[in-house]
Amino acid sequence: MDDIAVPIASTSGEDSVISFQHPWTLKVCQRQIEDETILLNVSRPFSTSYKHVQFTWALRLTDEYVLSNNAAVDSNRHVLLHLYYKEGPCPEVAVEEVRAQILDPVTNETLFAGLALSPTEFSRGSGWPIHMEKERRAEFTELVHKKVDSNLLVVVEIKMKESLFEPLNYLPDVETAFRSQRIEKAVNKFVDDVINGKIRIPDLEHVDEKADKFSVHRLIFIYGVDSVSREISDNEQQSEICEQLVRNTFAHIYFERVLSREITYFDDFVTLVEGLTFAHLPALRKEVERFICQKVIEADMDPSFAKKLLLVSEKYNLEILKMVINGFLVDQIIGNSNPPKELVNITHELQQMAHEIRENENIENLVGAVVTDLQELTRRVRRVSLSHSPSQSSHSSSPLATPTNGSGSPSVPAPFDSPTSRFKRVSLA
Repeated sequence: MDDIAVPIASTSGEDSVISFQHPWTLKVCQRQIEDETILLNVSRPFSTSYKHVQFTWALRLTDEYVLSNNAAVDSNRHVLLHLYYKEGPCPEVAVEEVRAQILDPVTNETLFAGLALSPTEFSRGSGWPIHMEKERRAEFTELVHKKVDSNLLVVVEIKMKESLFEPLNYLPDVETAFRSQRIEKAVNKFVDDVINGKIRIPDLEHVDEKADKFSVHRLIFIYGVDSVSREISDNEQQSEICEQLVRNTFAHIYFERVLSREITYFDDFVTLVEGLTFAHLPALRKEVERFICQKVIEADMDPSFAKKLLLVSEKYNLEILKMVINGFLVDQIIGNSNPPKELVNITHELQQMAHEIRENENIENLVGAVVTDLQELTRRVRRVSLSHSPSQSSHSSSPLATPTNGSGSPSVPAPFDSPTSRFKRVSLA
């Protein structure tokens, strides 16, 4: 069973709120669905990105039947604007607020305001309509229907907590929330006994330790988790979360004390990921992923090293590492004076590196998948802008933006802002 990431709270006393804004210019269209003509427009996906973490969304403008509180026969057809959560590092994501306005794309005149959604949890693959006052539904519907075959500009703002953009929050964590000193003590004792030869690992004598060291790691890990779980369950009621915590804690300590010593060069990292993958040890594999992600976040990453990591993360499905590296390279592409040329340069470098990493599978397919993801993410991120605080502009993880402070009501950029706003907009378009 794959290890799940135990969600943790923000480490700061107050979780800042980041405000993203996306403009969607559309030609209002009607479509024939069976024997009915309906209004239906769907935006291209766009991504809210910060600290190399991305959430992808889409908008849908359509007219639907809205049931009255009185009876189904009183239902009316109204135009609704939906926001959908398409892709992201977690299956559910909480959004603090959504606001939207309809503008004339030529004059920027506000045609309709007041679309809003209070704090809501989105499930991946689903969405919610952005609400308006019931008394204004007919006004909104009439406005949009009058604009059929004409252009409109929909501007949507999404406010999210900064803690959602911490990459390590999406990998198992045992150092902050849900920490158990009793489990840690038991795991450390077990690892000490293994190192000192005080514990007999079942079936270990049947394995050639030099030729198949990852089978050795697998036997030690499985027996160790089982032993610690049985020791803990003597006095505590066992639960799925407790079992998961034992597995995550054992993986963390075993990696820190044993496996991390095997990583000196890039090839060591590749060998370790490959070995743990074929040994079916997802908990230890995620510890390696966490280790590399932490190194990437803490230091100014060399672009060449980032590209090599991207190829490995694509091949072995290291989704969080892949997301972080993609975000890093997309920032590099967008920040370049000639983004298309930069993407071509990156493609050539990836092709050369794939040969150097001596991969046996179709290199063109591997590089093609990586480049397609980079190209699509660049398009999605470029269509979104976000709040920037001049006083905090030195954040190294994302030179393109900095969150507003969640303790007050953050300023909202045009068309939502007031003339006295102290925040300015950083456009990624």
